[in-house]
Amino acid sequence: MGALFRRPEALPPAERQPAMLLHRRKARHLSPRARVLGVIAVFGLAAAAAIVPVTSARPASATPAPDAYTVSTVLIGSAGAIGALYQPQSPTAQESTAFVLTHEDNNFIGTTPCVQLAQRGYTVMCVKSQFDDQALANFDALALDVASSVSYLRGLAPVKHVVLVGYSGGGSIMSYYQNVAQNGVATCQAPARLDPCGDDLANMPPADGVVLLDAIPGIAFADLGQLDASVTNEGNLRAVNDKLNMFSPANGYTPTGSSNYSASFVNRYTAAQGAREAGLVSEAERLQAQVKNGKGQYSNDAPMEVGRDEAAIWYADLNLLSHTKGKFPLISPQNPNGSAPQVIHSVRVTSASQATDDQWSSRLGGFTASSFMSVAAIKAPDLRITADDITGVDWDSTNTATIANVAGIKSPLLIMSMTGHYWIVPSEMYYDAATQAPSKTLAYVEGATHGFTACTACATTPGEFGDTVAETFNYVATWAAQHYGT
Repeated sequence: MGALFRRPEALPPAERQPAMLLHRRKARHLSPRARVLGVIAVFGLAAAAAIVPVTSARPASATPAPDAYTVSTVLIGSAGAIGALYQPQSPTAQESTAFVLTHEDNNFIGTTPCVQLAQRGYTVMCVKSQFDDQALANFDALALDVASSVSYLRGLAPVKHVVLVGYSGGGSIMSYYQNVAQNGVATCQAPARLDPCGDDLANMPPADGVVLLDAIPGIAFADLGQLDASVTNEGNLRAVNDKLNMFSPANGYTPTGSSNYSASFVNRYTAAQGAREAGLVSEAERLQAQVKNGKGQYSNDAPMEVGRDEAAIWYADLNLLSHTKGKFPLISPQNPNGSAPQVIHSVRVTSASQATDDQWSSRLGGFTASSFMSVAAIKAPDLRITADDITGVDWDSTNTATIANVAGIKSPLLIMSMTGHYWIVPSEMYYDAATQAPSKTLAYVEGATHGFTACTACATTPGEFGDTVAETFNYVATWAAQHYGT
């Protein structure tokens, strides 16, 4: 059940990133020394990029020459998560604004947002998650690592403003962090929460703003949305209901191009996903109760594997989550600052793979009962997914829900979504939910994939979408300058 990327082999070539391919192929269990050596290797690559920056493909008038920067190691929080601190080699007007990035299990060091923001003269902290597998992540621990990062940056002499960057699964973490930091633990200990937070999240320092870059609707929702609804027995994943098999041509599936499921099938499929999730939540709660009462197989936790979890129906049917309800700016080579507001349409290609759904992934499904409750438990009693909406979800049931957490953000908020991917509809939902933000902006990047590069498979003519990486981060820089100065 993935949040940032599905396994690379399940992605169209245009959506794959070399850094993520390397990350996915690493061994699941590494010694502490091996982990440190691996991160040192990444730092070496980042440092090389800092000494000889990669120039932008866009004209110099549109994108300034990259600033040189240095990269140093910082240990974050009590668990010693590894952070990469990017700082301008020479003083810049932008270094007083610092950006923070992290993810539930990915290593963000050296990734596109870190490098692009550093090349624009900003101070940047990119943190490698202390968790190697999403399924074993603890959501509160991730928030505490963000708190340590914010505190560290506030102690740097040049830094006057700290901004959280929630990229992909990081959007779930950063919106959660800011909501709790600005509103206190009462918000994450609400009665509706299936897994309330601990008191150790009290008094976390809030950031000065939040940027969401193609953020997921929440880790638990992303997991829910990928559950194979045809599974009828968690103990025997080959026991399936063929009438709910999204990979069956009889139900509307086609392996080439967009599938065309009936509304009735989609509704039955998503309802079955909600029911399967409810069963998994009940099982996790049962296992936790056994452990608490001293009757579990282990004294501290219980293993809880979940499989067949790569079957999101919108991967196959491009009619789903395909356009916004409202009108918003579209960033393109012709309109780098955003067009006049318009209804935004996804240009993504299909990405469903039955072979991937059939494979076991410890990263996605190797839960314990407690880790499942922390990052994957959610209530969706009447889940419905349409062309422009997601309904029937109790967003308040999980602390991982981006949609619920943005409602508590009381600082400037920038939301950007990539039309070559599938989060354009949720991004509009974040925007609508962010009623307390003193300023909020939602803009879409035409033809950009989840990794920010242009989707070549989505284009009707070669080069149609231009340099989507530069367009995205030029827009972020302009927004930052407007809110925090240069």
